[in-house]
Amino acid sequence: MEKKEYKILLIEDDKLDQTAFKRLVKDKKLPYDCTIAGSVSEAQSVLSSERFDVVIADYLLGDGTAFDILDLVESAPIIIVTGSGDEEVAVKAWKAGACDYLIKDIERNYLKAVPITVENAIKHKQIEEKLRLLSAAVTSTDDSVYITDMQNKIIFVNRAFCKTYGYKKEDVIGKDGNILWMGKAQSKSTRSVFQVFGSTCEVGFYHKRKDGGIFPVSLSRAIIKSQNGKEIAVVGVARDISDRIEIEDELRAVNVQLAERGRLKSELAVTISGALRTFLVDLKDVIADAIAAVPDQICPELRESLELTDGNIDKVVEIVGDFLDVSKSNAGEMELEQTGRRLQSAMSELLQTLSPAAVEKKD
Repeated sequence: MEKKEYKILLIEDDKLDQTAFKRLVKDKKLPYDCTIAGSVSEAQSVLSSERFDVVIADYLLGDGTAFDILDLVESAPIIIVTGSGDEEVAVKAWKAGACDYLIKDIERNYLKAVPITVENAIKHKQIEEKLRLLSAAVTSTDDSVYITDMQNKIIFVNRAFCKTYGYKKEDVIGKDGNILWMGKAQSKSTRSVFQVFGSTCEVGFYHKRKDGGIFPVSLSRAIIKSQNGKEIAVVGVARDISDRIEIEDELRAVNVQLAERGRLKSELAVTISGALRTFLVDLKDVIADAIAAVPDQICPELRESLELTDGNIDKVVEIVGDFLDVSKSNAGEMELEQTGRRLQSAMSELLQTLSPAAVEKKD
């Protein structure tokens, strides 16, 4: 895998040290794209127009010191190079923002440490940026984030936590994590309080605000481990789901109402269907009795109409039976409407058939 090339700015006013640095890069085949500035003013000019991965600056320069360029380097780590005996200055520079320092020696053996120092500086900067990004994410998220040590003492809370729970940071840091729970201590009766159903199934909990108010949360927790695998802290992420629970309760109430309406509708349909089927069966008997009682007095046209009506009654009775079965099984609205339309059509056909027979009988 090809090594990444780093842009390096060397700020050094000693020509021999500049040459020695160039020779190091060439001999060791270091992946450096080097720019060299021989003074503070020259470095200031370069830094105003270019960005670098690492800046290596000699402390004592002809027109100033490395401190004069510290504020100009916004993102790159700075390595300060000092003479022997200037360790105190190096530490001061480190406290001022320098990432690391090197101590010059006459033989320039300090250059041997440049590759590892540069690599460490870049890794340190990358870790620092990740931590800054993580810190910004945790701080700005709308979810309440809190961290407790293994003794359950709260050691960190984010902005959203303070807003949701009503605490200031200084009020809650160092307090026992149990102050967040509904009961005095966490237990099955105070922790696992309800199920939240959505795209996934969650376990809901009740937490307590500073003012004593109880509210539902969706909570996830994870154990933080050190590099050697030792458990050192627990991070909790809580989300206030009061609005969500309220909406789910309303939907649940609406579903109960709809179910009750469906039940009443089915009962009414069963009652009407039963009465209608009884009426049709009785009507079928009346037609049969009429045909049997005076067979010689019924004209062919009326007989044909009565027989046709008798057949249509059978169809309607069958449809009513289907409608009754659907109603008893609490079928969906669509099935009931479709069956109802079939029943309405059959009844219309029956009435159209009976109408001429009734008129003829009247005549």
